Amino acid sequence: MDFPRLERLIANSTYRELGLRAREYLQYQSYGGEEQDLAEVTMYNCMVSLLKDLGLGQQQAEAYCDDDDNLTELAQYISSILG
Repeated sequence: MDFPRLERLIANSTYRELGLRAREYLQYQSYGGEEQDLAEVTMYNCMVSLLKDLGLGQQQAEAYCDDDDNLTELAQYISSILG
């Protein structure tokens, strides 16, 4: 693992934003409506950005994030790390 890259991500606003979006995504997942749609879109965008920062290509990151189960699993994992 590339620790300097990981340190950069942790200090990066994208990582902090991802933590907020993960909690929001999980909170609104069962609500439906506009809140859920917005939470899904923002979580998707943050995850694609993070995966690209980790070295995945745009298409690979988008394909991974297109699966709602992947987004939910990642949101749960990120929320558990960030508390």
